[in-house]
Amino acid sequence: MTRPEIDRIGIQVHGVTLNLRCTNPDQLEYVRALLGEHVREPWGRADLEVEAEWIVRAPGEDIEAPVFDVGGLDAYGKRMHLGEDRLVWTDTHRDRNLQLRFRRGPTGPAFDVAYQYRPSARKLAKYADFERKKFFDLMRYLVWFPLAWHLRRTRGWDMIHASAVRDGDRGILIAGPGGAGKTTTSIALAARAGMTLLTENLVFCDGERIYPVFEPIRLTDQSLELLGEATGVLRPLAEGGGLKKKAMFVPPLDPDPSGVRPALVFLARFSSEGFARPLPPDIARDLIRATNQLTLELNDFYWYAAGLDLLYPGGNEAADSVLERLTRGTPCLSLGIDRSAGVGAVVDQVLACLGRPARPALEVNAP
Repeated sequence: MTRPEIDRIGIQVHGVTLNLRCTNPDQLEYVRALLGEHVREPWGRADLEVEAEWIVRAPGEDIEAPVFDVGGLDAYGKRMHLGEDRLVWTDTHRDRNLQLRFRRGPTGPAFDVAYQYRPSARKLAKYADFERKKFFDLMRYLVWFPLAWHLRRTRGWDMIHASAVRDGDRGILIAGPGGAGKTTTSIALAARAGMTLLTENLVFCDGERIYPVFEPIRLTDQSLELLGEATGVLRPLAEGGGLKKKAMFVPPLDPDPSGVRPALVFLARFSSEGFARPLPPDIARDLIRATNQLTLELNDFYWYAAGLDLLYPGGNEAADSVLERLTRGTPCLSLGIDRSAGVGAVVDQVLACLGRPARPALEVNAP
């Protein structure tokens, strides 16, 4: 009998297979907890191979030297070393403790992640569980960024900073900057109008359909207070943790692998009064693009993907064409959210735009 691998798991999301090997068993268990039913036994041959090394450094120990071998590679600018079949990124933009290596593997792209754990006293004081916070942050490089780059290259999908719900056979996309009320509005629509939550922070889109990104739902105390009893549709994520001032809940499963066609696209913002005003397609496109670029998660993905594009040039036209098709094929509206009016008012505003009356959910569609 073959013994199961304890340092390696398989993952399947939207039909893409990924093998993840990690030297830190706690990080691997964290990934298992967050991805739940998307975790499988390792694949014999996966679309993507990811290996992660967790290195504990002592205070004062050097973290500037390359973790990965750069022998035979040419310096590419100040941060990278580039060859025919691999790229080493020794000084990533966002986190000086993080180093990356991209390789042309024998069966496809291979992604190596090295994180040097050396927390400062300030970070430990700020975050009650700093290690788990880094586990959460590294999920981008272990799973979501490789997957998103692959979907961009093979299917023309791209990510949008938005939450989304499903109303029957149609979707409602709520885009906007962080803290604009996207998640709160989506959960309120699920709880008060019987809709199904698809995703709360990022969404995949091919220009015609939307697909969930299975991240945990994260809510501040203010959002929890605004939602009140509507939080009854959520299930706490017991194995989460690590996020300052945010509670984590189980992400929704994939209710329709084929994706959902959006009926409306809202661009949310807080306002002194509630409103829903039509937006011309070109204005909506530019506003969504600007919001994406101002979002840290997507900004990080853009530089990550740019590094991969150096190794795999060509075939990178997804982003603009996705937003162009989405905004020209779907009515877009600016959604003003008046927090003083409560979540019921914005739910009624969205329902009015859909042409359906407000109603309490008789059977809540829990994620």
